[in-house]
Amino acid sequence: MLFYSTAVVRAEMEYRQERIRRDFQRPFWFQRSRKAVPPQPCAPELRARPAM
Repeated sequence: MLFYSTAVVRAEMEYRQERIRRDFQRPFWFQRSRKAVPPQPCAPELRARPAM
């Protein structure tokens, strides 16, 4: 009969989860790209008017 310690079982679970994550990861050309942040307007006429 085999007895597994908690540490061995936990390490095996972490290894298998990491393996699944690696195996089912999208290829780099299908990775979602970060959304481009539009540049802030710098001309005073393009900015909102100050409140009165």
